Amino acid sequence: MDQEYQHWLFTLSAPTTALNLDYGAAYFAPNLFPESSPMDLKDSWDIESRQDLINTVIRMIEQGHADELSYPYYLWHQIPPDGWKSFVSAQEEPKQVLLGFVAETAGICGFGGIQAWDLSRMGYLCRIGLLNGWLTERESLWFQSRIANRARHYYDSWQQYTNGFLTGRTFWLSLSEERTEFKRYAFTNKGNLDANVSLVHRLFASPDSPYLTVQWDRELAEMDKPESLGEVDWS
Repeated sequence: MDQEYQHWLFTLSAPTTALNLDYGAAYFAPNLFPESSPMDLKDSWDIESRQDLINTVIRMIEQGHADELSYPYYLWHQIPPDGWKSFVSAQEEPKQVLLGFVAETAGICGFGGIQAWDLSRMGYLCRIGLLNGWLTERESLWFQSRIANRARHYYDSWQQYTNGFLTGRTFWLSLSEERTEFKRYAFTNKGNLDANVSLVHRLFASPDSPYLTVQWDRELAEMDKPESLGEVDWS
């Protein structure tokens, strides 16, 4: 695999990497943290083994945080405004708050919505898998190539992909707020966090950003699944 394609795959986790630059993360390091020892993922992800990592990556890509809002984002792009209004009015109030969040962000995220939140973090975990010795470099790249196909299906640019990531992060940070009357305010407040502003600056204004050198619309190569992943049934 050529280096240019590897860098494209690593850029999928650039939003998550940008949040961790101060801890030694590097945009183009295959193992993400080139100066670090293996990381303990038990508390943060309940991952303690190779199989745990593989199961988590597949589960979060197929049924992660984006799953709850995937149909509303798709629907917003498919029906006229009056149809959307009728759809929202037929829902219970808690669902209406979520749909309001979708309507406010669908224009900048595209029909993929917040899929990028899960895609970027799972690319990140694949690289941690290499750091921890649970995946070989080729295995890690293969998983990232599967993630890449989904990213290209859902998004049209790095900007749209990053919008999906930031919107997904806002949604995730608001999950703990269960009171309907405060949920909409949580969406606004979490979206304006300094960490989100810093991430945007690092990815779109810093000279070391991978977005400056990695072109979104390059042709993506197909990777054969390594024989060592023969038990993994995931396309």
